[in-house]
Amino acid sequence: MTTMMPAPTPARVDRKVLFVLIALVMLVVISQAQNLFQFPYIQDVEGTNLSNGWALLNQGQLSPYTYAYEEPPAGSILIGLWGALTRTFAAVELSPESGRVLMLICHALTVTLLFGIAYKLTHGMVAPILVVLIFAFSPLTGSLQRRVILDNIMLVWLLLSFYLIVGDYRKLTRYMLSAVCFGLAVLVRESAIFMLPAFLYVIRLQANKHHWRFATTLWIILTFFLIAFYPLYAQMKEELFPMGWWLGGNFPHVSLLEAIADRGPATGTFLNIGSGLADSFRSWVDVQTMIADPILIYGGLVSLPFVLVMALDNRRLRSVVALTLGAAFFLIAGGRIVVSDVLMIAPFLALLISILLAAAVGQVARIFPQPLLRFLVGIVALVILMYPFIVYYSSRLERFTLDQVAGQREAIAWLQNNVARDSVIVTDNYAFLQLRQKFPGAHHYWRVDTDPAVKYLQLNDDVCTIDYVLATPQIAADIQTFNLDLMRRVMEQSRPLMSFDNNGWNIEIRQVSKSGCKLVSGERSS
Repeated sequence: MTTMMPAPTPARVDRKVLFVLIALVMLVVISQAQNLFQFPYIQDVEGTNLSNGWALLNQGQLSPYTYAYEEPPAGSILIGLWGALTRTFAAVELSPESGRVLMLICHALTVTLLFGIAYKLTHGMVAPILVVLIFAFSPLTGSLQRRVILDNIMLVWLLLSFYLIVGDYRKLTRYMLSAVCFGLAVLVRESAIFMLPAFLYVIRLQANKHHWRFATTLWIILTFFLIAFYPLYAQMKEELFPMGWWLGGNFPHVSLLEAIADRGPATGTFLNIGSGLADSFRSWVDVQTMIADPILIYGGLVSLPFVLVMALDNRRLRSVVALTLGAAFFLIAGGRIVVSDVLMIAPFLALLISILLAAAVGQVARIFPQPLLRFLVGIVALVILMYPFIVYYSSRLERFTLDQVAGQREAIAWLQNNVARDSVIVTDNYAFLQLRQKFPGAHHYWRVDTDPAVKYLQLNDDVCTIDYVLATPQIAADIQTFNLDLMRRVMEQSRPLMSFDNNGWNIEIRQVSKSGCKLVSGERSS
């Protein structure tokens, strides 16, 4: 007599899925934590975000300088809360190491949400496992997700918003929570607003036919109610409209609308469409770049039409296609595009690849009727299809071994030990917090040219008021791209004093020459 084995209950299946997820997240966190504080180098924008979080707790302001609405405030608030929670503000600064631990948590949440989304879309285990491995071990996304950038925080809220409205058994409370998460994503990085049409399509696609109008209306109202706090804050400070506009007043001030309209250096095209996209794309796919990942970028783009065809018969897959196109719309029409903006589309490219590979493995395995043989053939097919990823990713291990931060620390230490306390130092913002605590005259190079209170009131637009420059390749690039006049003159009138090799991101300390300064001062006084 043959004894029939009981069919697995949903609870047992859920426990298996949960076990696989926990194992994957542990693997990802352990690998991502390797060399976390040494690679990649601490970027200028990391220092800016940390400085804003520090200023919120220590000065009660959204920035150490004039808050110019370059980014919404939610990201700075969350970083500030992280600093307060971990007591890393207890001394005088939020260290980059603490900020990168926060990014490690965001990375774990991101891959968890990608796993959940892939599981909801495919109802299988192959695609969820693949999307986690592809996204987490990609040299491009793996490196960028270590940096203290707002894109990483925004991505968590964006994917959580998507997770809540995709799949089966959706209640209205899920749409409400999704709207709150999407609003928070926009308040962290305003670029998330470009995904709005795609999300509205997903809601229309996924919502029950009996309440889809109500769900859509509820989602829109809650989303815009939350986002409205940003312009409302600006209007309360009389900084919503530019000077000279109706309701803008006749006094000089920063403006939210002006900041939104300024999408980077002039390109001669409407809203600078596609500005920087070509250069950034080359960085994403050029194998000469340490963090490039052409397998992910080209693989995702090639997978898009195939998944689109699959979506004709599978409504669930249409949502990931829509969000991929929404992210592509941002990259084309979002103004000035930088390398980190790839994080807007990379998760969806990874999803497309994993869905296509999972479908291919399933088709091959179905040829064989025996369960064991079908399983073994599926494993072999999966290894063959993943071979390009395995070979390329195993050859790009710089982020686990290379130290690009030692030179940055040495430059800060040299200035702290060899320069007078009253010196005026212009620095790449990665070092701003550390230097500002000892040198009240330390300034961020970007603010030296763009903040009138610094350029004219504190420095008198005069090179002679500056003593040292902590220079990086970022400063040289921005002087050229954005025509930073005072910084250009400072670099021309300074000489190299110390240089620190930093494995591809060299740092130079320059001393401003004071020859002729007295003569210039005398001419001005006369």
